[in-house]
This record gives sequence, C-alpha cells and structure tokens, in this order.
Amino acid sequence: MNRMVFAACCGLLVTAAQADDCRQQLPAWIEQAHPGHATGQVLQDERGRYRVDVEQSICKVWPARPGLTLIAMPLVRAEHDSHGEADLEVLVLDNARQTFLARLIEPNQLDWDAIYVDRLALDTAPYRLRGDDLAFGVRISRRNGSRMNPFAEAELTLYELQEQGLRSLMGALVVESFGGERDDDCIASFGEAKGVLIVTGKVGRDGYRDLLFKRTHTGRRMVTVDGECQMIEDDPRPDQFRIEYGDERYPLPIELVSDPF
Repeated sequence: MNRMVFAACCGLLVTAAQADDCRQQLPAWIEQAHPGHATGQVLQDERGRYRVDVEQSICKVWPARPGLTLIAMPLVRAEHDSHGEADLEVLVLDNARQTFLARLIEPNQLDWDAIYVDRLALDTAPYRLRGDDLAFGVRISRRNGSRMNPFAEAELTLYELQEQGLRSLMGALVVESFGGERDDDCIASFGEAKGVLIVTGKVGRDGYRDLLFKRTHTGRRMVTVDGECQMIEDDPRPDQFRIEYGDERYPLPIELVSDPF
C-alpha cells in the first residue's frame, strides 16, 4: 500500500521576511483579538477574567496557504506560586483583509502544576487528512524543574479549518517524552520516547485517512563500575499504532493516553 508520509518535523519553508513580519505584527493582532490588552485593562469574557501571555504567544504564516497566518496564544485565568490555569486560543488570520477567519478557545489546555508549559510551536507539516484539505498542528512542550526527577514532553493537537470555523481533530498525542530519576552520586535511570505521525493512503470513515504513529523508546542507566560512573544504553524498542477517524475526530488508543514509558 502506498503511503503519503508526512513527518511532523517537516514542512514547507517560510521565508525569513514572512517570519519577521509575523512577529512584528503579533502585538497588534493580540490587541485586535483582545481589545484593551495593550493598555493594561482587565480583560474579561464569559469564562471570567484573564490576561494574554504575550511572551509565549506565537504566529506563523501557513506555508501551504500563504494568504493565512496561524496564531496561538495562552489566556491565563489564574496564577499561583506553583500552579495555574490557562486556556489555549488558536486563530487563523486572513492576511489581505487583516481579519480573523476563525478562532477557537481550548479551555484549560495549558494548566500547570509543578509541570509547566515551556513552549508553544505551530506544526505546518502538510497533513492531508481528507482529500486535499490540510490540517495543522499546535505542539505544547512541558517540563518540570527537578534535577533528581527530570520530566519533559511535547504533545501534538491537530486542527482543521472549515467554513464553520476551527475544530480539533486530534489532541494530546505525546510525540516526545523524557523522564527518570537519579541520586546525588552516579546511579540514574532515564527513558526517552520519540515518535512521528504519518498520514497513510488508506481512506476511512467520512473520507479521512488513517494515521500511523511510529514511536521508539530508548532507556539509559548510569551505574558504577570499578569505581567509575558509566552509562549503559538499552536497545531501542520500536512500536506503532494505527489511529482511525471516528465520532468526528481521531480518538487515541489507550496505549497513547497512558504513560509513554
């Protein structure tokens, strides 16, 4: 069976000029989406008070549809010393008209508690999920601040732009993860998993193609041998999962929702 393989790390290149222009205009777009933000007013919507996290807000001209710009921004609802609540807002901008074609708020998508959101990124690999229609992704990277028990992961959500607006097609797919524990001396054990999402040629329900997620696990241990600290790396363990469209989205297999290690 022929497959159209679209690695999530790949995609069409955006020119440096487009990228710079996007970043320069982002503050104005944030103010357009959330009037009063630039003047420091208290913002409020049907979900209550919030502020836009400008530092983590991102934008990117959609390479396959250069007339559109994709934007993602955190809407912070509550902040405490070690935890907080934040929504993710995703917007699509018509560059010529400078108007938003669609916007979607994902409630509590960016909440944190010890494990915090480190980075957002827009994934514009050509995800042709149905016919020639393209989807795009938002990657959310998280980590903790522990030296003894480090943890980090990146999860991918796919979005589809329709006439009715934006909708989430698949969420919370962990495409990268790292974790482990160590002592103050040498003994340590770590695990790492990396995956790639592939769009296959098999057309399933409602015309949406099946997805294939290929993942590789690698384990590493630090041990003391003859008084010296040495690293032992286990053989990589590959696995793969088919993800089929159904019930208006791509539900993840239970194995991909649980601990990746």
